[in-house]
Amino acid sequence: MIRAIRTGDCEAIAAIETQIFDTAFDCGRLLNFMKTRAFCGFVDDANIPNTAHKLNNLDMPSNLAGYLLAMITVDEAEILSIAVSAEHQKCGRGERLLDYFLAYTAAQDVKVVFLEVAADNVSALTLYHRHGFAEFGRRPSYYKRTDGDCDAIMMRRSSD
Repeated sequence: MIRAIRTGDCEAIAAIETQIFDTAFDCGRLLNFMKTRAFCGFVDDANIPNTAHKLNNLDMPSNLAGYLLAMITVDEAEILSIAVSAEHQKCGRGERLLDYFLAYTAAQDVKVVFLEVAADNVSALTLYHRHGFAEFGRRPSYYKRTDGDCDAIMMRRSSD
């Protein structure tokens, strides 16, 4: 189930960030982002609501499979981070998060969505191309890694 991010999700998001990225957002930084008017975030909560119980989804413990963090300013959006935990990858969760976000931004009259992605992240590049993103620039050696630096590819998708 995809839903808006809540402050209680920050620890789980930070854990996924650490699992997936060399440079990760920590819980404090995520909480600061959430205080920003432009912030927008969605999570894929892997819990399946059990209708036999009287609990609503807010009462259920969270089991985050993935998330998307972004900033929206007037008619532009920038995806800051999108990730799916290792145990939930390769089953379409990242694509569903991206689809949800793009539908949300379209409803908000956002004209352009920006993001950057590591040049060696083939699965993410494939996903973004499939959703209409195109490369418009590069940041050479942007990602510093122990096994060598990697370029950042800057991408954008226009609603026109």
